Amino acid sequence: MSNLKIEVARLQLGTATDLYLRGLDPVSVHCLASGACEVIEFYAQKLSGKALLTGFVETKPDVSFVDLRNSQRQYWNSFKHATMPYQKGKQTAERDDDKLLKTFRDEKNDLALLIGWYDYHLATRKMPIEAQTQQAWYFALHPEKLDPKTARIYEKFFPNLRTKPRAEQKRMLNDVIERVRVDNDYMSHPITEHRPLVLSWPVAAG
Repeated sequence: MSNLKIEVARLQLGTATDLYLRGLDPVSVHCLASGACEVIEFYAQKLSGKALLTGFVETKPDVSFVDLRNSQRQYWNSFKHATMPYQKGKQTAERDDDKLLKTFRDEKNDLALLIGWYDYHLATRKMPIEAQTQQAWYFALHPEKLDPKTARIYEKFFPNLRTKPRAEQKRMLNDVIERVRVDNDYMSHPITEHRPLVLSWPVAAG
């Protein structure tokens, strides 16, 4: 098993989350998070027997995994490809993604990061405090995805979150991160990974 591949996903997720929390370059955030998702999903499945998207499809037999995967990757594919897939005997055509790209917003990164960090946790049993908080924040924004009792727990951390403009929602996310960073109960929990978000490549040059 390649621990370096898991570290590749961690590097991408960490840098993506750092940019995301600082409100910088949502396209790079999406590309980094999506690249990490593709790698870490395999190791989540291998090491824990499940991954977030495959587990979701198992509970929703009416949902097509292919459709779900295509939806997850639609922006990433448009960011990284200029042309359509190669077909033997045919001239490669330029992709026409402008209509889709005009709909891209930072909000599209919320779920991409949640999926990546969730699968990273399945593979490693660890998660940085920033990722833990972002997941709680996501569910406070989308309480319909949880049972009401659980949703109320997240609402306590982020009161009236859904009524706020996006900039205020992100500010609340960063504020809670700063609070839990000095909370010993959270920081000493076995799940909490203490490495910084942005890391160096662990393999020495040469």
